[in-house]
Amino acid sequence: MQYIILDLEWNQPISWQSPVYRQIGDRLIFEMIQIGAVKLDENLQIADSLSLPIAPTHYIQIHPRIRRMTGLGTEELAGAPAFREALEEFAAWCGEDYVLLTWGCDDVSVLQQNIDFFECGDIHLAPLCDIQKLFEKVHGLKDRPSLKSAMELMGIAPEEDMAFHNARNDAWYTALVFRTLPDPAAVLEYAQTPRSLIHKPRKTREKTPAAAFPSVVDALDSDAALKPTCPRCGRILSLDGEYVLQSPDRYITIGKCGSHGKMLLRLAFRTEEEGQVLMRRSVSPANHSNIAYVHTKQFQARQRESR
Repeated sequence: MQYIILDLEWNQPISWQSPVYRQIGDRLIFEMIQIGAVKLDENLQIADSLSLPIAPTHYIQIHPRIRRMTGLGTEELAGAPAFREALEEFAAWCGEDYVLLTWGCDDVSVLQQNIDFFECGDIHLAPLCDIQKLFEKVHGLKDRPSLKSAMELMGIAPEEDMAFHNARNDAWYTALVFRTLPDPAAVLEYAQTPRSLIHKPRKTREKTPAAAFPSVVDALDSDAALKPTCPRCGRILSLDGEYVLQSPDRYITIGKCGSHGKMLLRLAFRTEEEGQVLMRRSVSPANHSNIAYVHTKQFQARQRESR
């Protein structure tokens, strides 16, 4: 049996209000534009690799963010085969006795949605297993690592001429990480099940229900204040300095999400008759004015403390 590392790149609508998306709906959230794969021999050495561009037939205009990340645009995909032809070529390249491996759980869902949409269920592919999940368990990580962070952890340096977000390159890097695992065959325990893909409008603001604390000091030391989450992706924000007093019952600061930028954090307090303090937290994208205002308040607070 051979291990084949698979990576995919895909396009998306320029706008979720575009006529093509309104026509297709959630039947095709992401349209594949590249298949990349690496084949390992019995000694886990790279024996062959493949890069298949795919010409989009629905989301024909490449989203600017996708073009920046992948380097693939309308010109690069001109003359490429359509999805069915590319999938047939990939299946033939895979051969008979193999298992497909991916980094993470996104590729399997996008692949399955494209297979369903383009009615390619007659093209047989082996099950997909998740290297990322095994890597996380082996190294005792709390969160699923990105491919880049896994490479850094294992001391694998990227090649200058092999940029990330190219399907073949990412498959190649994934293979290098896979070979570092003490028991690579254990990946077969992490078979993946495709999930349904739907478009959910992103939240840009978050307001939490009021939480009770003995005092304002306790509230400011709580996880609710010190570990706020991004309203878009749910990851914990890193705080850019301490909370500062904005008014007698409000504190503010700036938090940062690695994916979605800086956020304005507001804490509002109300004292109950029983003496408890109720705190509500709100998070929303910060603009330049917000950031400058908060930094000025923080500077003034440090000056007062130093005096």
